[in-house]
Amino acid sequence: MAVDELNLWIQTAVAVAAVAAAIIALVVSAKDRQNAREIAAEDRRAALEHARLMFDLDVLTRLSRNLERGGHDDKSVSRDMGAEAAALINAIGPDRLPVTWSDRRKASLDDVREWLADEDKFPAWKRDGHEVLLELRRVADRIDELIKRE
Repeated sequence: MAVDELNLWIQTAVAVAAVAAAIIALVVSAKDRQNAREIAAEDRRAALEHARLMFDLDVLTRLSRNLERGGHDDKSVSRDMGAEAAALINAIGPDRLPVTWSDRRKASLDDVREWLADEDKFPAWKRDGHEVLLELRRVADRIDELIKRE
């Protein structure tokens, strides 16, 4: 009878150890999944930040080339260069180019752009341009939000 009782205690200890091992495995698995999610979120944030920096680098390079040309004798080319510069400055935004942004000849605040986009007395092509620049700023701001959130 003592052997049977000893076997019963051993079987109970084995069952308790198996349950404890299963619980430990579940806890370790949950921690592993949580760590994997945190690593993936950081990877997404870093990828977004990298993409934004590469975009900004490209736009700033194009803007620098545009501004270094110093204008053109042909009025049509000069207007094209000015339009390109304004678009590039608005793509970068006031955080990266505060002095250039504050020069009202080169960039407009969003509230002014919204008014211009809705103003019927301006030609459709001009309103469309302001609407595009507004959306460009919204997209850039959304990317910045995602970078900060992740």
